[in-house]
Amino acid sequence: MPEKRKKQRTHGRGLDLLVYIFLALYTLFTLVPIYWVFTTSVKSSEEVVQFPPSLLPKMVSFDHYHFVFTKTKLGRGILNSLIVSGLTTLIALIVASLAGYAFSRFRFRGKQLLIGSVLGLYLIPPLINVIPLFLLFNKLGLLNTYWGLVLAYQALVLPLVTFLLRNYFDGIPIEIEEAALIDGCTRLGVLWRVTLPLALPGISTAAIFSFILSWNEFVLALNFLFKDDLKTVQLVIMEFVKLHRIDWGALTAAMVVGMIPVLLFLVIAQRYLIAGLLGGATKY
Repeated sequence: MPEKRKKQRTHGRGLDLLVYIFLALYTLFTLVPIYWVFTTSVKSSEEVVQFPPSLLPKMVSFDHYHFVFTKTKLGRGILNSLIVSGLTTLIALIVASLAGYAFSRFRFRGKQLLIGSVLGLYLIPPLINVIPLFLLFNKLGLLNTYWGLVLAYQALVLPLVTFLLRNYFDGIPIEIEEAALIDGCTRLGVLWRVTLPLALPGISTAAIFSFILSWNEFVLALNFLFKDDLKTVQLVIMEFVKLHRIDWGALTAAMVVGMIPVLLFLVIAQRYLIAGLLGGATKY
């Protein structure tokens, strides 16, 4: 028995070591590109193109940041992306909360087929929807508008958010809602006062996915927005890539600035996610 336990302990340590090695390699693979982008953005124009490249900038320079803020429309692109991503996330959370709650709590004919169809919509590549949506939005006058892009993004984020919230609602005990119904609360009142507060971690997770997907989306924005004042941050960043030349300093500076709103949103959503987890732990 002691030998068997010793072997199990050795096997467990070896497995833990493999897990730690994998996590270290994954972290390195994830952080090295971000580090390279940031260090390139603070190098001088001469140092950016030198070969072999240096791991650390010889002299920190913010000329590229000054250029992208004063000579380009990056600030306007960030504002446009904030508007579009914010509206997309808000609408997706409202619709997905109602749909996910219905899928979780109600029984009706064709429910499983409808749930599978909603998840299947998420698997459709956005490129397939470009032509039909373009023709539809052209007739409705929604091209070159915030609302046109927001509606197009719903096809991208709504199926995933609905599926996430439906699974989270399944994990909330139905007895809590039944107690509220017995006390005289309506079904919508139960959803608003009981279920949604308990589902705050799931809602925060869904908001993170929705915001990031809509912020990073490029194909639909490229085909539905043509005015310079309406272009999202991804379209503005694309303009730094020219046919015969790429301004790596300005491009990396724009990429760093474009990551900041997403990181701030993650920090804010993380706070609500943790608060929801703690609140749910005490309420259960």
